[in-house]
Amino acid sequence: MNIPWLESQRQRIEQALVRQRLGHAPLFCGPAGLGKLELAEWLMARLLCLAPVDQAPCGTCRSCELLASGGHPDSFRLRIPEEKKEIPVDSVRQLISSLQLTPRIGPHRVGLIEPAEAMNRNAANALLKTLEEPAENAWLILVSHQPGQLPATIRSRCQKIVVRPPDDDQATAWLADRHAGVTPADRERALALAAGAPLAASDLLESDGLDFGQRILNGLLQVAQGGPVSAAVGDDWLARPDLTWRWLAVWMAAFMRQSQGLPGTELPDQVALPRPVSAKRLAGLWERTLAGRQMADTAVRHDLLMGKWLLEWARIFPSGQ
Repeated sequence: MNIPWLESQRQRIEQALVRQRLGHAPLFCGPAGLGKLELAEWLMARLLCLAPVDQAPCGTCRSCELLASGGHPDSFRLRIPEEKKEIPVDSVRQLISSLQLTPRIGPHRVGLIEPAEAMNRNAANALLKTLEEPAENAWLILVSHQPGQLPATIRSRCQKIVVRPPDDDQATAWLADRHAGVTPADRERALALAAGAPLAASDLLESDGLDFGQRILNGLLQVAQGGPVSAAVGDDWLARPDLTWRWLAVWMAAFMRQSQGLPGTELPDQVALPRPVSAKRLAGLWERTLAGRQMADTAVRHDLLMGKWLLEWARIFPSGQ
């Protein structure tokens, strides 16, 4: 894991692990794009490693090699299944059953749920007993971009580890090293658009990132000004659903700040919606973009999801279609 702003937090987790003060169910939470999943995956590797070196996974033992290949028998990952929009109860029950078995390689079995807020109500309820009475030598790691959407009963039974954005200098230096060919102004704008999250900013700069984001914004403004929804969605939207949902989230967040009169440099000069829109309504659309992004790697019909989302966007404006 080579994410400098997480190093001190990684060291604190390692110290808690060595002193046996790390709970069996850590919950990594915070905004997207900060490296929560990378930190959780590091912890999984650390727990499964047979011969840690300098308080880190060795990378060479049989356990580390199996984990790297995706074939570790004591490692379990739970995400939104194909053709699903959430994590169902059956998937959680299967994970629970797996964690109750005897470890096959080392002393631990480790499950990782990401994003944890994607569990439906029944799935979250099924997880409660495991959190209250964990199996011996079993660890359950949760990653959440929106911990407020998790039931309070889940949050209260986990050890919360909050991941926060780095300071501007550290984030700027990391982006400059990773995107040396991008102008400082574009790097600064990407960081502002990503609300200070360097990994998210880096994603926005990939390929024709900022230009692609501008096309997304143009489509949103076109619909807001009365243009047809069908003309707003281009083929490139559907070719890269993860990036599209990310940009839709970025622009909804920017419009929310604008609606509240908050300062910001995310929106280009003179860009504004044709009529005032409440931050609450924009927040609802923003939450739907996050849900869409969670399903970006599944086989759901993103053309239908984006079309439905754009219809909701169009309904905000009297002249929308």
